[in-house]
Amino acid sequence: MIYYQTFYPEKMDGRLLDEGLARGWYRIAQSFITTDLITNGDTLVPVFWLRIDLGRYKPSRAAKRIAAKNAPYRLEIKPFAITGEIENLYQTYRASIDFWMSDSVAEYLLGNGSNNAFDSRLIELRDGERLIAVGYFDVGEKTNTGILHFYDPQYAAVSPGKYLFLAEIEYALQRGYDYYYMGYLCRGNAKFDYKLFADRRSTELFLRRRREWKPYDAMEAKINRWAPRITRAANRIYKLMPAGD
Repeated sequence: MIYYQTFYPEKMDGRLLDEGLARGWYRIAQSFITTDLITNGDTLVPVFWLRIDLGRYKPSRAAKRIAAKNAPYRLEIKPFAITGEIENLYQTYRASIDFWMSDSVAEYLLGNGSNNAFDSRLIELRDGERLIAVGYFDVGEKTNTGILHFYDPQYAAVSPGKYLFLAEIEYALQRGYDYYYMGYLCRGNAKFDYKLFADRRSTELFLRRRREWKPYDAMEAKINRWAPRITRAANRIYKLMPAGD
């Protein structure tokens, strides 16, 4: 990533989290960052921050199917914790994917430290006593945001990762939150497109220059046009920059 700004909070206040998320900031380990570019191989590509307006949210048919498939399993939301059982599941998941992830849950969430400055929750999904999926999300005063989801690859057919996503939305709805933030969509890497499955109609996209959130469906064609131009400009600019800048 090319971070525009990075903030390292000692303790993330809920109001500050809400305000930061609304301006296109996001948590990475124990930092709070903002950017519109990530690396995809050797190329810089644009990202667009997403959220769901919970006042307009209606689960899609895909969301309802995934909820039904996971109904036999036991879901529990707990205080933040990282256990050996969780780390073992993470390693199983990590071995099954074809993209880079941190070496451990602790590294992903805590970086090189041991303190969590964010107000986080843990989701566990179990088939009987077997842990099959884990999620972490942060909460503010009127928002929450997904941070990390992983699952047992043997259960991939029921999409437990997406089910955790839906559980975080339900958590927010039950508490009367305004928005659920789900990170970014990347034009140049389709693996992030799954974030649209819950309900495209209530999904919004952030326009940083205007400091506005717009309905995703109204912006999709435009960002598809903008993305190649942004990619060309970003790679030209950063290629010209001296190494280390």
